[in-house]
Amino acid sequence: KDLDNYINKSFGSFENFKKLFKAAANAVEGSGWGIMHYEPVADRLIIMQAERQGNLTQWITIPILPVDVWEHAYYLKYQNRRADYITNWWNLVNWQEAENRFA
Repeated sequence: KDLDNYINKSFGSFENFKKLFKAAANAVEGSGWGIMHYEPVADRLIIMQAERQGNLTQWITIPILPVDVWEHAYYLKYQNRRADYITNWWNLVNWQEAENRFA
């Protein structure tokens, strides 16, 4: 399986994936994560939100790429500008690790 191909297959393009991922992560209410998962039943990638760690549940998906949007992750540098943090977060993504998780 090739992560790039699955991103294109699941979201139409890498740019569309980034747009959807950023929107989901930015919309997390309070603290939590935006996460790209592999959903094996449908054999596709999906984007989910995980809010407030006490509300987490078990998924039938495999987390591939998370972004931490708890304020502790970005407040010192970005204050309340979560969207700016997420935009710059793309420069730090370890795509090799994402590939490894997907494999």
